[in-house]
Amino acid sequence: MLYSQHMNIHFSPEAQKREQTPVDNLFFSEFMPDADGECVKVYLYGLMQCRFPSMGDIGIAEALNLPEGAVRSAFVYWQSKGLVRILKDEPLEVEYLTVEQPAVTTAVPMKYQAFVRALNELIAPRRFNMNELGHIYDCIETFHLEEKTVLELVSHCMEEKGRNVRVQYIVTVAKSWADAGIVTYQQAREYIANATVRRHGATMVLRRWNKRRSPTLDEMAMYDSWVKDWGFDDEAILAVCPRLTNTGSPSFEALGDRLRELYEQNKVKAEDIQADNEAVSDEREFARMVFARMGKVSMPTKDEIRQLSVFLDGPDGLPREVVLLAAEECADAERPFGKLKAILKDWSERKVRTVEEAQKALSERQTAYAKSYGPKKQKKNSFFNYSGASVAHVDLKDIELTLDDEL
Repeated sequence: MLYSQHMNIHFSPEAQKREQTPVDNLFFSEFMPDADGECVKVYLYGLMQCRFPSMGDIGIAEALNLPEGAVRSAFVYWQSKGLVRILKDEPLEVEYLTVEQPAVTTAVPMKYQAFVRALNELIAPRRFNMNELGHIYDCIETFHLEEKTVLELVSHCMEEKGRNVRVQYIVTVAKSWADAGIVTYQQAREYIANATVRRHGATMVLRRWNKRRSPTLDEMAMYDSWVKDWGFDDEAILAVCPRLTNTGSPSFEALGDRLRELYEQNKVKAEDIQADNEAVSDEREFARMVFARMGKVSMPTKDEIRQLSVFLDGPDGLPREVVLLAAEECADAERPFGKLKAILKDWSERKVRTVEEAQKALSERQTAYAKSYGPKKQKKNSFFNYSGASVAHVDLKDIELTLDDEL
């Protein structure tokens, strides 16, 4: 195409189709015999577009009725032969090089031609230079790794460090594999699979529970679904694990149930879960205090803690010292927790908010009972003196210390 300062002179599309694209005879004699038909078509059509850029208005894939992937694969093949250089993968940008007799055949040892072809396909659009290839050959000749093992090694290193991983790193890993006796393809696959498991979040969960086994495929799938479907990250999931440690037999199923509860509460960040953990721990400790006041030696269940929290939560919740007073009143009951809930329900409905009001409510209840059923022997209280000193100003920390001493 010829341009001048005031004119644009060029061939018509029809005329361009009648022009000629020169092809080096070396292409026919040295490269075409080993190439399949699609690769030849892609190379020749691309060569025509280099010669006549306006012929590139229609893409090669469309012009040749080929999938985009087939066109890319063809250029990767020709890059391995030294005829083109892939400059960019997205969008695909290819630079044609001069056809020279031994472009690859003399630079690459004959015994490594198939290996280098597979290597170039693996790392495309990148390409190792001859110095880098020399180091890769050392992995085979010095460390005695199989060719397929080296390909697996390079793939693994790219996953670890990115597609532009340095060859020096690849060689370092190759030496460590050789020292560990990993030289065959099967050994490499097993090592990579084990390394993947070691890094998996499911393994971290098991370690948090002091379990030294490897996670099952189902457990890894469950973990992946928590991350992918619910939006938890590793830190958030690990923050939930301590809640299940005290159950004696923590499991992924139980962990999944707890994560589902948190997900439904829109608590998927580690900081939200940590705050929730502190609240749950506080509720559990207070429930233990309540049970001790009732004379129960068993630990409160998760359901009992939840039932108790109903009377504590919200702006109309009962103060803790009031709940402890009610718990002391239930010490001689046949069903202490049932009686406690009945008292707390009554006080909630009557808007009892202070110890004085609670003591008054108990006194009224005892008076009404005495009128209905006769005199009732009063039990001397070991902590709250219902008839005497007020506990309105008793510090809950003092209460907790007393409970710890008793337990």
